[in-house]
Amino acid sequence: MKNINIGIDLGTTNSAIAKYENGKVTVYKNPVGFKDTIPSVVSFRKGRIQIGDKAREHFLSNSENVFASFKRKMGSDETYFIKDLDRQIAPLELSSMVLKELINFTQNENPKSAVITIPASFDTIQTNATKKAGYEAGFAEVVLLQEPIAACLAYSNFQNLDISSEKKWLVYDFGGGTFDVALVKIDERELKVIDHKGNNFLGGVDLDTLFVEKIICPKMEAQSSENNLWNKMISGEDAIYKKLYFELLFKAEEAKKELSLKEKTNIEIEFDELDLSLDLELSKVEFEAIVASKFEESFQLTQKLIQENNLKFSEIERIILVGGTTYIPYIRQELEKRSQTLVDSSIDPTTAVVLGASFYAGSKPSEYVASEKEMVVEQETLSVELIFEPHSKDKEELIVAILPTDFNGFYRITRSDGGFDTGLLAANKKIAEFVPLLEKTTNIFSLFLFDQQQKQVYQHTSIQITNGLYNISGQPLPNDICLEVDEESGKTFMERIFKKNDILPLKKTIYKTCSKNILKNSDDKLIINIVEGNAGSMIGSNLTIGYIEICGKDFHQDLLKGMDVELNFKISESRDLSITVYISSLDLEIKEVFNPHERTISLSKLTEDIKVVLDEVSEEIYLNEEDENYEYLAKLKRIKDHLAVLYNESLEIVNDKSTDKKYQIDEMKRLTIQEYDDLVRHKHVLNELSEYHYSKEVFQTYAEQANPRQMEEYEKIIKNEVEFLQSNNKYLIRKKTKELDNLIDSVYLKQESRFIDYFYYYRFKDEDEFTNRDKFLKLVELGEKALENHSMVELKSICSQFWELLKVKPKLKDDFNSFDGNLGLK
Repeated sequence: MKNINIGIDLGTTNSAIAKYENGKVTVYKNPVGFKDTIPSVVSFRKGRIQIGDKAREHFLSNSENVFASFKRKMGSDETYFIKDLDRQIAPLELSSMVLKELINFTQNENPKSAVITIPASFDTIQTNATKKAGYEAGFAEVVLLQEPIAACLAYSNFQNLDISSEKKWLVYDFGGGTFDVALVKIDERELKVIDHKGNNFLGGVDLDTLFVEKIICPKMEAQSSENNLWNKMISGEDAIYKKLYFELLFKAEEAKKELSLKEKTNIEIEFDELDLSLDLELSKVEFEAIVASKFEESFQLTQKLIQENNLKFSEIERIILVGGTTYIPYIRQELEKRSQTLVDSSIDPTTAVVLGASFYAGSKPSEYVASEKEMVVEQETLSVELIFEPHSKDKEELIVAILPTDFNGFYRITRSDGGFDTGLLAANKKIAEFVPLLEKTTNIFSLFLFDQQQKQVYQHTSIQITNGLYNISGQPLPNDICLEVDEESGKTFMERIFKKNDILPLKKTIYKTCSKNILKNSDDKLIINIVEGNAGSMIGSNLTIGYIEICGKDFHQDLLKGMDVELNFKISESRDLSITVYISSLDLEIKEVFNPHERTISLSKLTEDIKVVLDEVSEEIYLNEEDENYEYLAKLKRIKDHLAVLYNESLEIVNDKSTDKKYQIDEMKRLTIQEYDDLVRHKHVLNELSEYHYSKEVFQTYAEQANPRQMEEYEKIIKNEVEFLQSNNKYLIRKKTKELDNLIDSVYLKQESRFIDYFYYYRFKDEDEFTNRDKFLKLVELGEKALENHSMVELKSICSQFWELLKVKPKLKDDFNSFDGNLGLK
């Protein structure tokens, strides 16, 4: 089987393509300037589409028809109007154009499979949009790889590092459009991503935008008659100001590069449409004031990653720099100063990702099936099981082949470079051969089998063993994947199916019960909602990635409360989500595959979402103002202040048609709500833990009266106690508490002594609550005598009569399985 071998870094600012062959990576050069990368820019002019450097040059003369940074809007419903084509184009289509241009660099190789990198913090919709762009570019097979993993593969395989013991690295990836920080564990044999954090709208593009808004615009206004320049440019209402905006962004990017090397620079602005002829001096000090705020955002995420994994910077062996923004000296200096850790930029931060992607592609077997003309058919007339390690640090490796029990003949193993050949050797049932490995390359061996007449009856020519190069066994899931289920309170909560950092691909079967009656031929629905985010947090702060509605009109009989629903989930390495729903009582099976690649961000809904959480935070502050937990209150007030800023910003950008501000606010809203969730959840989880431990103690007082079945149920409830108590999920802990309470009730109801409690319950109720006052008083008298005589039989009868006398009978206590849900699943 052939490996993929082609790796692509589809970047916000620049992109690149490389190939893995015989243990080495070759970056395909951009014919323009013979560089390793091309700008991720597309221009349209007079029926001609240009991509890369030529397109970027048109920013100054044809800015309204030049498009860049569209990767940041992958997975959104945003479109760009192409005047030259008189139609709208989505970011996905522009990305596919960049990919097609990269494919052209390979000349006539026409690759059909590729590994394409994505930010680790890309959600499922953004991931699927990237994959679709690959297919639209002409690839028949697209495998996605997270950028921090790619960077680690580049560093570990290109450098001769002495890694004799386990070390921890941080990958600090500050690119043109996104920021990721990943915690990595590496030893002499394995490389593994432990955890990560990121912001999909924090990158070099944001520095350019701030540079224009905070420094260039004020200087221009000071030297001209222009005012309110920034708002005029971003409104998109006037084509002249829109053109000026893109020209200034171009100049800001160039100035950013110069100020990374010099203390001062000048930009000339010749803009005839507004009669502007200006020469502006820009200083490194001014620029670093802009960089500082964005660096701070990145470092807060970095610190949080370290803290959540119970580590200190002193335990990190090195920080690997990735992304063009890390060329800015201020970022490198601050990172080193604050972390007191080695900051490693020994590999070009702009090509580290494509190099690592190619290493990964070189070990990834391709599942692409070529056409009949392209196919090389392996001769496999026998059933042979091959066992070998695909990655090895040793000088030789064992290849084992399990043969059919009746086989009696010969075998031969060769290495593709001709440097190893076993010759013809006798074989039956099993072959075990140590083969020598060439260092730092992929060794390809062939196995041939022959019968007694030495006629070849089997061949396998692609046994690949890579020596001395790191790889990964799988990619971590960036977020929890959860199922929304009904809770007794009438609300819903997220039950985790797959945990963040679980290794893809994943599959799981879970069993739920129906929480309401859904009658056949009715409009009632069973709703299955799969969300991506943090389990235990607000559902609104997470993203729906799979949604199924099963209507009563689809049923041939009623679906009743308590009936079982079987759910099977699968997530591929590239994050395709497959769901199979099976309801045995109806003999109904529904299968769905979800790979959504677009979502809408409504500015009005975004503003409303922020307002809702802002009000909730204000309420939490009000309820806790009398407490002396000043640290908790301080954190709440900081979150409130941040949300207030986001709320005001969302109101201010109603007319913003040019910048990515809407997406930045949405990303910051998500991160801030997660911070609030984490803070408040801790307090709520402590309360739920207290309730759980109390219920457990109560049950233990009744344990001697419990029957074997009840004790078995108790053991089942507490079986995974450590796991759910440490889950930090208040809903999960509350569910277990409820199950314990129900069990306590079932034990208690079998105790005759419970009628003493019932008697006193009725005894002290108001006389007016009963239909017959005289009879009530008589029953009280009889009850007192029954208690004196310890007659539980008599007391039971008296309690029953009390019940019958009540004017309004209380609703019997619901157990956990009796409430009516909204979704239909519990």
